[in-house]
Amino acid sequence: MEKDRLSKMTRQLKIYYRLTASKIIGPDDIMREFDISRRMLQRDLKDIKDSGLLNVKLDRANNNYIKTDDAIFDETAPDRRRSHLLRLYRIGTLIWSFPHISVDTLHIYEDLLEEYEDALQDSLNDPEQYPPEEVPDKPDFPELPDLKAGYYELFPDSNERTRQRDFEELNRAGFKIYYERKYKAFLFEYDEYTGELMDI
Repeated sequence: MEKDRLSKMTRQLKIYYRLTASKIIGPDDIMREFDISRRMLQRDLKDIKDSGLLNVKLDRANNNYIKTDDAIFDETAPDRRRSHLLRLYRIGTLIWSFPHISVDTLHIYEDLLEEYEDALQDSLNDPEQYPPEEVPDKPDFPELPDLKAGYYELFPDSNERTRQRDFEELNRAGFKIYYERKYKAFLFEYDEYTGELMDI
């Protein structure tokens, strides 16, 4: 995705994630990564703060942002900006509040299930060569969180269209959330190897 095609919401969500996920990150890093001016970065940081998600201050000696605890929602924001801040808060909250599922966990389950089904079929076809007692136990299906229900627990006043749009924006911002028909559940993927969200 080209940097100049990012919407304001997508850019701010990515910046919020970078600030919260990185131990060391400064304004030069963010301006370079997102190809934005210092003024635009300051506006983005103000929106992130005024949404109630996060406030940071600059450690000038090290050119590094330090997280603080004084981010509160700007109740004085006019209607259009208020709507943007509320949405930024909702989606930003989902990034860290939603439980993530490791893709590896699902792959391991599918591999074990395939081994079980193959062994069971072999045992049915040729029980002498493949004794039934040697068939491995059927693997337990991994417990998947109900992300749709979780969304409404966090934001009970939202409607289904708002929920759909928020999930779509998560995807646009690079956070992989999708409905998997095979499991009849929404999945929010997590990279077990890197310890990070997928695709950001």
